[in-house]
Amino acid sequence: MGSRVKGLLLMRGKIPNKKSNPPARVEDRISKLPNEVLCHILSFLPTKYAVRTSILSTRWKNVWAFVPNLDFKYVEAKSYFFNKKKDKSTSARFFTFVDRVISVRGSADIKKFCLHCSCGSKDFARIVGWIQTAIQHNVVELDLCFETTDKDLAFELPQFIFMCKTLVVLKLRSNCITNAPLASGCFPSLKILHVRVEYPVNDSMEKIFSCCPVLEDLTIDGLLTIDGLLGSDDVLNFKISAPELKILKLILPHRDWVGDHDHQYCFLINCPKLENIDLKQDILSKYLFKNAKSLVKASLNLFTHAVADLQPDFSNRANALLAGISNVKYLSLSAHVWEACCVPAFDNLNELKLVLHDCYNWDLLTELLKRSPNLEHLFLEHENDEECICSDEEYSEDGSSKVEYSEDGCSNAEKWNTPDFVPICLVSHLKTISIRGFQGHLHEREAAKYLLENGEVLRKMTIYTGDFLPAKEKIYKEFSMFQRGSRTCQVEFIEEAGSSFDNDYVY
Repeated sequence: MGSRVKGLLLMRGKIPNKKSNPPARVEDRISKLPNEVLCHILSFLPTKYAVRTSILSTRWKNVWAFVPNLDFKYVEAKSYFFNKKKDKSTSARFFTFVDRVISVRGSADIKKFCLHCSCGSKDFARIVGWIQTAIQHNVVELDLCFETTDKDLAFELPQFIFMCKTLVVLKLRSNCITNAPLASGCFPSLKILHVRVEYPVNDSMEKIFSCCPVLEDLTIDGLLTIDGLLGSDDVLNFKISAPELKILKLILPHRDWVGDHDHQYCFLINCPKLENIDLKQDILSKYLFKNAKSLVKASLNLFTHAVADLQPDFSNRANALLAGISNVKYLSLSAHVWEACCVPAFDNLNELKLVLHDCYNWDLLTELLKRSPNLEHLFLEHENDEECICSDEEYSEDGSSKVEYSEDGCSNAEKWNTPDFVPICLVSHLKTISIRGFQGHLHEREAAKYLLENGEVLRKMTIYTGDFLPAKEKIYKEFSMFQRGSRTCQVEFIEEAGSSFDNDYVY
């Protein structure tokens, strides 16, 4: 921001001239802009920088006070060597600054109020007052993040927020929802709710989701735990019921390693207008969908590679989840844990992204092609995975490897098994294939060869490589010799960014 202020100051003043010629004046065009335009420009800056523009001239003195967005951020440093007395002084100045800004603004409406700060219990009443002021000034978006310095006390979201009629966007990044709203009809205008808390799955959160009549976009990011939450049946049912919800994103790793227990989470999703779902977990929970016919796009990512082996009922959960989203047109899967036997029919699927970890799991690809008769676009992406247990070398007591390798050097997990059938999508629908992270292994080349030979309407195969690709000239030549089911199909090799090999190859 310093350079921007300096630039504005130079526009008003004189630019030094090395020669003895009379200094030229630069016209200050920015200051001549209407207040509405200047406020719009300043609305993209943190409030502390917007306030600093008041030193530019009398024209700028009070412009910042009419900016509709307020953005306050202060997080206490946690360094061992940090001066605690200095930090307390900085904290006091921050709270005083927020007080002064809010008081100077007067009755002007607040469009967005962003507050990220470290605070203690002594500051809670002050913060509640700021939030109340924002609501009284017709706030549209609240972005709140509190890091409490008192370990045993957490800031609690005040009840009056739930009844705010103008609030459309609410983003929370702290454990501040401890009590459910006391009255029905909360958040009458709320369309976007992003919650990032430590343990989000509780009764209060569930009641909030069910009370938002126009909610369209919901993100829940936090940890799942079994401590003190589960009943005698060892099952916790968590309902997400929102009649207008279109986008649902769940990022829910487990705090406890529940693979050794019979505990489970069951998510009951009743959102008849849901179009997009994005799930990220390490241990797969149980998902039951009701009224999911509007679903168009799904992304499923399980971080932990061993989950399928450690969850006895993993196949049942995976099968139920995939069946619940089988109407989608766009699907993204991390391939390292899904079993081919769990794949339902994806009759509407138009675009598939399959993230291949070091185990590749080619059998899942062939099963998905078989089950997706209308597939037109295929994206294969390899990601290096240090935790990929399928690619780890296991040894018996005598020191011999337990992993079985074929003559071509591939493990069972990596080996490409050519199907004895040609999927309908390859014959009549598949138009483009993109392979990213290609390393030139034999099983990769065999998979690409199969797709090229049987893709009768294939228009283009794009293969992204890096400068690590061994014998690249030989591989390029090999691909140029492959038979193709489509005479018009073009194969293009593209070097990834950072490669020392500049030329792309097109065949």
